Amino acid sequence: MTVGAFVAPAQLSAAPSQVRARPEVGVEQIAQYAGGALWLAQVERQNVPRSRIESASFVAWRARVAVDVANVLDLEPEVLETVWSQADADHQIALMAALSQLGTPYKRRASQPGVAFDCSGLTGWAWAQAGHVLPRNSTLQWRAGDARTPESAQAGDLLRYPGHVMMWLGVDGAIVHSPRPGGVVEVRHLSDRSLRRSKFFDPS
Repeated sequence: MTVGAFVAPAQLSAAPSQVRARPEVGVEQIAQYAGGALWLAQVERQNVPRSRIESASFVAWRARVAVDVANVLDLEPEVLETVWSQADADHQIALMAALSQLGTPYKRRASQPGVAFDCSGLTGWAWAQAGHVLPRNSTLQWRAGDARTPESAQAGDLLRYPGHVMMWLGVDGAIVHSPRPGGVVEVRHLSDRSLRRSKFFDPS
């Protein structure tokens, strides 16, 4: 079974080993674990539709992703895992989907997992994995969503910066996005100025 560009990893029922930060972690490893978490979440959602995803396997794979993303961004893994666990099922699925595409090149007007994305192509594809069809343009995505504040937003909600759309990781200015020509899907911190200029919204 596939999800996006990913084949479901073998033995997904087992928890990932050595759940701790490793300095050599790269985006390919994060993308692999996020792809596994995405697959598990979608399977659970199909079998038992509900607002939370609670299987031990999914929680373990999500924790692995949180540790590695936290390591890249110099965050506390427990904080990241906590805010992710508090998001509803749709937000968690969209978040794992976006993170499963780390390292995918930017290409204008592209939305092809494992090949290329522009900013709204990534957010639209990620949210489609949770069953939500978003407009193709970043401005239209924002207009179709419900406004949120940093206090009311969940991990997986989107931020619109003029001419650009990103997905919030739930902590401070941490985001995942497809940035610009020559770039790849990445996680990063927004500057305080960029964060102040960004508008949070829930696309679901």
